[in-house]
Amino acid sequence: MTVKNSVKKLRDDIHNFIEDSDFNNALGALREALKATHSIRESRANGERGVQYAEKPCHTTRINAAKLLLEYGFGKPATRAEINITDETSRTASPAEIMARIHSAGTQINEIIDVYTESVKEAPLELENE
Repeated sequence: MTVKNSVKKLRDDIHNFIEDSDFNNALGALREALKATHSIRESRANGERGVQYAEKPCHTTRINAAKLLLEYGFGKPATRAEINITDETSRTASPAEIMARIHSAGTQINEIIDVYTESVKEAPLELENE
């Protein structure tokens, strides 16, 4: 069994457990997380003894929800890739060696892109603004 077939089988298995309402519920949960708050303890402002509790925005939860919504809507942002070539002889890698490594990494990327494009054709994801 090739890697491509096993990824497709895994994707099909996961789709068997996901219902249409799950997507709407997930989006609803992320929208709700954009309004997340937490209680903090603070001293009373008027000089009285004791403490009081106040609701403040939970920025960590809000930022994580915003990132996920943007990633689902637009895709993950591009990340910087570094190419490190090491050799025990401490010699400089030739351009041919660098290109060979880039080419071998490119075949893996092509497999990922193929799987992604097949899944988009089968089940396009639509987001609605409310």
